Amino acid sequence: MTFRPLSKYWREAATLILTAGAKNGTMARIADDVLSRFDYRVLMLQRSGKSGFMPNAKVFPGGIVDDSDFSNEWMDIFDNSGLGNFDSLTGIRNVQGRSPMLTAKQVSLVPNDVGYRICAIRETFEESGILLTRPWNVPDNNTTMSQSSLNEWRTRVDSDGQEFLRLCQEHRCVPDVWSLHEWSNWLTPTANFRRRYDTIFYMCCLDSIPQTTHDKREMVKAQWLSPSEILQKFRREEHWIPPPQVYELSRMFQLPHLNELYRFSQERGLEGCERWLPVRIIVSDGVMTVLPGDDLYPDPPDFEKEQDLQTTGTLLESRQSTKNLNRLEFSGKGVYSTTVCSNITHKFGHLSPVQDEWSDDKESQ
Repeated sequence: MTFRPLSKYWREAATLILTAGAKNGTMARIADDVLSRFDYRVLMLQRSGKSGFMPNAKVFPGGIVDDSDFSNEWMDIFDNSGLGNFDSLTGIRNVQGRSPMLTAKQVSLVPNDVGYRICAIRETFEESGILLTRPWNVPDNNTTMSQSSLNEWRTRVDSDGQEFLRLCQEHRCVPDVWSLHEWSNWLTPTANFRRRYDTIFYMCCLDSIPQTTHDKREMVKAQWLSPSEILQKFRREEHWIPPPQVYELSRMFQLPHLNELYRFSQERGLEGCERWLPVRIIVSDGVMTVLPGDDLYPDPPDFEKEQDLQTTGTLLESRQSTKNLNRLEFSGKGVYSTTVCSNITHKFGHLSPVQDEWSDDKESQ
């Protein structure tokens, strides 16, 4: 089976916002010695400087869909495991307006909601060594995997996605697709990008931080950091993170406790999500990318052709004259001077981002 992209202008991808409880539930101190109020950390991987897309960026694990992610063989594996019920993943409440990635006609027997999750889990294993699986629900299934065996499988899967199927068959496990909750969907803008990706973001919450190692090829560093630390380091130009990560991490400021994040992502995931295409607008002192819900967002946007709009005035003037805001602003100071602005009620029951608590290198006490 060959996975066919939904558009000739981009490729489908999946990424995982992987969070884990801080060691022993303690509240670790961040770089500027302010006590972090987050009791969990987020896995961030740094891309290689040789990467063809966003080199040196700190990103969540993930990557493009492989044919094997939608192989019909997966349905046999799930059926044999006794874990083939996907009702909790496919029973989305709001189909109207939901991302086309997930509502498109199935390319195989594997439901879209399952195939993209397999992609995110496979890519996370390749890039970080973290394997998110469940053992088969059958008698006498005590298969365990040594670290050396895990490393060997990681190399094999990295070379050929089909090997992930073999891993699950031999070790009688399945990708833990039920632990991934639908979070958001970002489509690379049309302006200034030779490569474009339609990427579904999932949220996963682990009790504790697992052993993690970067792959030494696509990624050169792996770190578990609190959302506050990630964004404050970004503000201080210690690392660069792409705009979707800035926006999603800013949302997480509303949920500083892991149990809250887990409950919210599990329940909200049943609402689905819409596709967001950022549209760039140039102003006199910088650039802003407007998002659905902003009064300046084109209706409808052009998903395929390059659109680089212009308007008079400054970023501040535009913000003050716009009633409904949902945008990212980039001042003339460069990519690190990112401001998140959103005052709308988000569709699909989602959170608004919080800017003030990280933009000035401080957190609420």
